[in-house]
Amino acid sequence: MSKHSVKKHKHLRLSDLPTLQEALATCDREVFARVVIDDFACRGWRPTREERASMCRRLNASLDAMMALTVNPQANRNWVLVPRESYVLSARDWSISWRLHAALVPVLDEKSARRLVRATGGPAASYKEVKKADKRLRKVLGPQSPRVDDGDWAGLERTYTLAPWEDTLGCKVWLGSGWCRRERYVALASAYWEMTFFGFEYDKVQSRAAQEKAARVLGDAPEKEASCTPVPHLDSLDRKTSQRLARRIAVINHNALYTFTERLLDLAVRLERG
Repeated sequence: MSKHSVKKHKHLRLSDLPTLQEALATCDREVFARVVIDDFACRGWRPTREERASMCRRLNASLDAMMALTVNPQANRNWVLVPRESYVLSARDWSISWRLHAALVPVLDEKSARRLVRATGGPAASYKEVKKADKRLRKVLGPQSPRVDDGDWAGLERTYTLAPWEDTLGCKVWLGSGWCRRERYVALASAYWEMTFFGFEYDKVQSRAAQEKAARVLGDAPEKEASCTPVPHLDSLDRKTSQRLARRIAVINHNALYTFTERLLDLAVRLERG
């Protein structure tokens, strides 16, 4: 991925950023497959050697198909894929999971980016500070914006699960600085994983996505399923502990969000200079 690294450039134009297709093309296929399989396809279980080999073949075939497509750079013009991390608390065993995904967000001007950073209020040390930040962000983003204290805040994000591969592959990518090599791969793998939500074969994905869009238009799309992991019954002692842990995670997620907005500002400043 170093071929398209622009994180050290202080002056940038949007055209300097690589597209997702270009970023994926520079990945080490073996490393990329390992990250996709371990962090997304098989999270929580270890596949056999035969299963892993089969998944690698399907993954490489889908990547070959993606590389052969003519991308559509206009579909997400002035939008960019940026890594955003979050943390999730398991209600079953109170374990904490780290997530990193490529968020598709608009390219902000410096003034708008600074307003967003100010709204977060900087790093938080308490849940009370997170609640105050949530109110400020709602004023900036609108009252309908999702909450920020559960790690699922979408804010400015645009989903691309149902988008044609050509549109998503044409998106510009800004990884920024502060990530290790594996984390950069995780960010790109998350974009690939969202694109292949309906499968790894181009024609089948297009058909499934079209069916899902039609179902949503007609109001026939199934309700989002609840987590497959049942939430255990909590007595008053455990419930209090769970609430306190959830609030600690909210603080961590807020601080991750603040870092995310700083990355958006960093990009905005470089583009202003460019």
